[in-house]
Amino acid sequence: MARTTVYDAFRTGRARVNLELVREIAAVLGGDDHDVDTWVAECRRRPEPPVTPTPHETTASESPPESPAAVWSPPSLRLVLVLMALCVVANLVGRFLVVQLKLPIHLDMVGTATAAIALGPWFGAGVGLTSNLAGAAVSGPDSIPFALVNMAGALAWGYGVRRFAMGRSLPRFLGLNVVVALVCSALAVPLILWYLGSVNHTQNFLTVTFFELTGVREAAIALANLVVSLGDKIISGFLALVACSMLPLVLRRRTPLVLVSPDLGGPGD
Repeated sequence: MARTTVYDAFRTGRARVNLELVREIAAVLGGDDHDVDTWVAECRRRPEPPVTPTPHETTASESPPESPAAVWSPPSLRLVLVLMALCVVANLVGRFLVVQLKLPIHLDMVGTATAAIALGPWFGAGVGLTSNLAGAAVSGPDSIPFALVNMAGALAWGYGVRRFAMGRSLPRFLGLNVVVALVCSALAVPLILWYLGSVNHTQNFLTVTFFELTGVREAAIALANLVVSLGDKIISGFLALVACSMLPLVLRRRTPLVLVSPDLGGPGD
């Protein structure tokens, strides 16, 4: 919606003629669903005082108001499926580049982060699961158990942005990526120790370094994985931020993420 719509809806002295529109605005601004619903119900019980329209309001009322259903219409199923497929491809391409170039990161969760932020946490989890299952055809079955890590990252990114408002500023979003790294590392380390028994080439150097410092193999693997995960998730998160900023408006306006959502200073119509 236009910025003037938000301004007029909350201007002092103006009658709230469209409670559903104001409810949507309050929800996007971070209001708890229960609190917002209670507030709307209370407003409906109280009669609105008569307000003399200003010339500006009279002019604005000549154009038909946008209905909340039209402004917040969900994306089509086709758009959702296409975006999820592209996100799976992005994960596989990222992993392929890492293997070929022997990079010290993973880059197999950029698509997961994009889907989780733009569509929702469980859509991202579906992308993560599909990516690891598809990757098994290339790199073998060792990638299948690590689908849990990919899915956990999706849930952390999705709920972090959509429920805990950790995407409303760049410092918050940076902190969210750190949280994702901690969550993924907490799941990945036990899988490495109990399932693989060793680390891959991207963590060998760090593992040796930390082993020399700690003298404990498990601690060395955990610290090496955490360092790699921090760098990987920060890079993946901000690549997803760029990807989300280029999505169609129907997806961007529903994504409470800085530089992406029109209501948070993202690209306009």
